[in-house]
Amino acid sequence: MRIPFALKPLSWISLVVGLMLVHIPSLSGQEANDDRSLKISGGLRLSNDFYTSNGIDPRRDALQWRAVANLNLNFAGVSAPFSLAFSDGNQEFNLPSYTFVGISPTYKWATLHLGDRSINYSKYTLSGINFRGAGFELRPNKFYVSGMYGQLRRARAEDLNSQQMLDPSYRRMGYGMKMGYRGKGSEYSVIVFGAEDDEESIGQPVSTALTPANNAIISGIVKQKLGKRLSADLELAHSVYNADRRAEELTDADTDFGNQIFGLFTPNETAIDGNAYRAKLNYGLKGMNLQGGYERIERGFRTLGALFFLSDAEYYTAGFSKTFMKNKMTFFANGGLERTNLDDFEKNGTRRLVGSLNLSYIPNEKWLFNTSYSNFENTTRLKTFDPSAIVDSLILAQTTQAGNAVATYNISSRENPSSLTLVLSYQQANSIIDDVVQDDAKSQFFNGSLMYSKTQSLQDLRFTAALNFNQTELSMLNNSTISPTIGVTKGFYERKLQTTFRTTYNLISSQNRGNSNVLNLTLGATYLYLDDHSFSFSTSFINRTGGGQEFPSFSEWYGRLAYGYRFGGSLRLY
Repeated sequence: MRIPFALKPLSWISLVVGLMLVHIPSLSGQEANDDRSLKISGGLRLSNDFYTSNGIDPRRDALQWRAVANLNLNFAGVSAPFSLAFSDGNQEFNLPSYTFVGISPTYKWATLHLGDRSINYSKYTLSGINFRGAGFELRPNKFYVSGMYGQLRRARAEDLNSQQMLDPSYRRMGYGMKMGYRGKGSEYSVIVFGAEDDEESIGQPVSTALTPANNAIISGIVKQKLGKRLSADLELAHSVYNADRRAEELTDADTDFGNQIFGLFTPNETAIDGNAYRAKLNYGLKGMNLQGGYERIERGFRTLGALFFLSDAEYYTAGFSKTFMKNKMTFFANGGLERTNLDDFEKNGTRRLVGSLNLSYIPNEKWLFNTSYSNFENTTRLKTFDPSAIVDSLILAQTTQAGNAVATYNISSRENPSSLTLVLSYQQANSIIDDVVQDDAKSQFFNGSLMYSKTQSLQDLRFTAALNFNQTELSMLNNSTISPTIGVTKGFYERKLQTTFRTTYNLISSQNRGNSNVLNLTLGATYLYLDDHSFSFSTSFINRTGGGQEFPSFSEWYGRLAYGYRFGGSLRLY
């Protein structure tokens, strides 16, 4: 299928720039109050990055440019936001260029999506992924319906040079529809989603076993208030998935609702199906909230509408929050248990326990305190099928504990604010085998920062200073770093010119790799011309010395030039 929006990037950019920079005599900042005027607003940003290095292999291209544009049109109650993003290809690391172009006109309760857009249905169907195609959303009253069709993933041939270890992939097309009813304290919806890979979009990979898959899902969602304080959120989804859509189809005797989904899907010999369901209860009182949830995803459940999805897992969760002392103190706690290998199909299974606490306290305008603690525990049981073994399984456990504390003192007035902030964080991780802590798998991290900031509003001057300390202890690494930092931001010419300077000096001491120093200098300036045009320049220089033969000295220079344009007004059409 040929996507009608896949125009050449330069053609899109030329079109957008032409629309924004064309002279329209009646376009002005005066707002029209009738339906005969076209309101236009938006912006354009072009940037070019520079890079060079000495002493190490380059870590990015020497030149790379990007373009981002947005255009908002409003006429007779129709709102149409348009967006574009483009970047050229990365030659050094064999990364492709990208172009995102899309528009979503809206009139009252109807929205049309064209181009590169995003619609989220639920985590079991379509979630967190863009598509290139067309979609719509209709919400005339309590009933609503939305749909989409387009490309979920573009084809990518095998990376023969293995510079980025990118796996090849077929172009993936998908469709979806969501229908529902939303009333006072209740919502009910049904989702149908499907996706399939185009086996002709790339040639057969040389060294990677890749098969085109297809997938269909039906899901039902219920959100219901159960009284004044209690509410429930439920979802049940069923999925069927062909690992290779080219395989031979199942006979009528081997098909049923579970692998056909009302005739929406044609299963074959590689088909698997499964269910996923979740339930969440929320109970709220004045100043207090309680939550509890359960989720189970069977091994056979798959969705091609998400970037990442974990199946064969079960979750128990609970949460509690409460405010004290006239909302000056807030306490929050949550925890959960995750279990995998639910059907004992795999040789190994895991159990993971997670818990966290957070306490914040704001006694007055001068002070702010916040502290948090989290505990992560992962247990894996490795089974053995050797009858001569002394034990039938081995228990592996990993524990991670992390604590953070922040204290801020606001020193001076709101007109010329200044503050002092202390941040402390600690993390420890252990690996445990049959209740014995493994010394070669222990790690500890400590970080402390003391930061001071001051602002002089009349002089448009901001000053920051910080001292950071980091201690890292691993089985093969033990080092500490002290990093003083100074930064200044100053405005000139009635705030039209903003300049920035920041420098950080890292003194790194390592028992295994020797001592080294890293200097980081950053300069930047942005100039605003006629309130609509902005020109900016920034540069960063990094230089490392010491470190021995294993980590030689090097230097890097980054730079960026950018231009931005903002516009807005109205045009009387008749």
